[in-house]
Amino acid sequence: MTDLAHIDIPALELGLRGVAVGAFAATGVSLAASRKMTPTRWVGVILMVCAVAHVFESHYFYTQHRHFSALTWLLSSMAAAVFWLFCSVLFEDEPKIPPWRFAVPAFVLAQWIPGALLPPGETRAVAWWLFAAVSLAIHVHILLMAWRGWRTDLIERRRHLRGPIAVAATAYMLIQTLCDFGLGKGPVLSSMVQTVALVLLGIGSALALLRAEPALVQASPAPGEAPAPKPAEPLDLTPADRLVLARLDKAMNQNEVWRGEDLSIGTLAALVGAPEHRLRKLINGTLGHRNFADYVNGRRIEAAKIALADPEQALKSVSTIAYELGFASLGPFNRAFRAATGVTPTAWRQEATPALPRLRLIESDESPPKTDKRA
Repeated sequence: MTDLAHIDIPALELGLRGVAVGAFAATGVSLAASRKMTPTRWVGVILMVCAVAHVFESHYFYTQHRHFSALTWLLSSMAAAVFWLFCSVLFEDEPKIPPWRFAVPAFVLAQWIPGALLPPGETRAVAWWLFAAVSLAIHVHILLMAWRGWRTDLIERRRHLRGPIAVAATAYMLIQTLCDFGLGKGPVLSSMVQTVALVLLGIGSALALLRAEPALVQASPAPGEAPAPKPAEPLDLTPADRLVLARLDKAMNQNEVWRGEDLSIGTLAALVGAPEHRLRKLINGTLGHRNFADYVNGRRIEAAKIALADPEQALKSVSTIAYELGFASLGPFNRAFRAATGVTPTAWRQEATPALPRLRLIESDESPPKTDKRA
């Protein structure tokens, strides 16, 4: 039996960290190897760069009590914020990253600077505790994002990966925080615990992202752009699939069930008499939609554009039109409408509604003659 006491721990740790670096680097290269760099891809590449930097930084921090370099320290510290940005693009199906989302990495950077520049002491310790608290809040929000869209996600692989991706990263963040603040049993154990966690995280990331690619990282339709349909061949559709699609077409086009405020994937599946997983597969694989909310809201927005451009409905308020089309409140309607058209509903109505002709007083020959006041 091998004597565990004679194992070269430093060499073992370096070997394991090399595996982690290789896994993160391979994932980053795979994401970058595309002619069309979607937001998910390029943010994923940055995330893998931050992960590689963290592998070096955490090793030097625990074994040599110094940083590998200022750049790797910065990239390592930004990993949580970049991961949040990656998850927001991956889970929210946004074709373009809204500018406000970059406020989170900017805020984390603003917090990192005083912690990095302040001299050792109580003030610097407080700064790093606040930094850790912000990282925890970021990961909690990632968990909320993963859970919030789980039911409406039409991409089965991504739906199954939502929980594991968020939970694994959050668990590692907690391990890192405990080790950083000396809550482990010495630097050697802390470094080895982080090493094993990084190896598992690196291999897990590679398997999750590369196996599910391109379903996870393909581009979402731009605002106002119809989803790219992926029609199945006739032989690929079973008679049951054709029946479900026919019922779905009748429910959406004739019965207009999308006007119902409480319409969900479960409700729609019950209406067409199909299991949820089959309906998800058909809406995604055959009709080309990645998200159930976008699938339903697409119908609502098209109807809203017609209603807002109709002069006969000019007296109807925007909120009334929104409620009639199934939106629970005005805020989600405004956001969905602007994302699809680039303008607000009010601006759309003003541009689409034809202007009324100016009323003019036309003088006729029978008009009474003008009197001369000077007479």
